[in-house]
Amino acid sequence: MAIERELWGETFSRNAIPPFLCPNCKKGRLVLDKQSLLIEEPGYSKEQHSHDAWEPDWIRERFVALLRCPMDHCGEVVAMLGHTRLEEIIDEDQNNWVHEQFLHPRCFHPAPPIITVPAETPNEIETEVELAFQLFWSDLGASASRLRTSVELLLDDFKIPREGKNRKAKPYRLSLQDRVVAFKSIDAGYATTLDALRIVGNVGTHEHNLDRETLLDAFEIYEDALSELYGKHKAKIDALRKKIIAKRGKS
Repeated sequence: MAIERELWGETFSRNAIPPFLCPNCKKGRLVLDKQSLLIEEPGYSKEQHSHDAWEPDWIRERFVALLRCPMDHCGEVVAMLGHTRLEEIIDEDQNNWVHEQFLHPRCFHPAPPIITVPAETPNEIETEVELAFQLFWSDLGASASRLRTSVELLLDDFKIPREGKNRKAKPYRLSLQDRVVAFKSIDAGYATTLDALRIVGNVGTHEHNLDRETLLDAFEIYEDALSELYGKHKAKIDALRKKIIAKRGKS
């Protein structure tokens, strides 16, 4: 299932909040409670308005708002906060460039899910993925690092050891790369996916230059892997293939 990329931009208009999926029921689409939206400009920013060189992009503002799930059986409330950003857009009526105020969220609580995590996924893996959702808004590198941690836990679940032994039978810690190589004996195809997640996690942890699209790519391939490895999708499809072949396509 492809990620709805248009939902996960860095900023969005206060009049066009993306329809994020509810983190509780995973069915409803969150709606802005317009009365809850509060935008405040700090005093130091207001004082700068009197400066001779003042420009609109000097403005600093903070916002808070509530998003609500419209589903009757759910009614989840999500808190959102961050700062505003002025962006230049074309006013089609005036046919010129104008400044428009955009919201730049830095935190959602609880965070909307970026991908679907199968119900069969172990709790400790799901927890790390949900933390990656949360950190996506404040620290892309930390979000990627949480995905990397979840891969370690996934390998634990598939009984891939964390330690090896040298020639003298002394134990030593296996790297994540070593463990992913060992996973190839279980599923060579998804070992490649796990290795890609390892690389993204390493970039996020050590290099601090991870971009948004790369992280979304990582989430998307992870969703496919989790669906196959825990959602039993692959097992079902393989069973259907074998059934069709056994019957030679006949009913």
